[in-house]
Amino acid sequence: MADRLGLPPDDLGYLRRFDDARLEALDTAVAMAQHREDLEVRRGMRDAVRLVPAPLRRRVAATLFPRGEPAETPTTTPEPTDGPS
Repeated sequence: MADRLGLPPDDLGYLRRFDDARLEALDTAVAMAQHREDLEVRRGMRDAVRLVPAPLRRRVAATLFPRGEPAETPTTTPEPTDGPS
C-alpha cells in the first residue's frame, strides 16, 4: 500500500498491528478511491473540452487524451495488489 500512496513503507508501520485481511480490505478501498478519483478527473477533463471553442476542440482533446488513452472513462476497476506494502 505504501507504493500505491507513494510513501516509504515505514510511514505506514503503524498499520502492522492489523491482520492481513483488514490490510487487504484497506488496500482495496484505497485502490478503489484512487480509481474513482481518476475517473472523476478524466470526466472533468472531457467535460471541460466542451467549453473550448469548436475550432480548437480537436487539438485540445488530442493533447489531453493522446492516442492509446481513451477519452472516455474506463469501466473496469483496479485489481487489488497481492497484499500491503
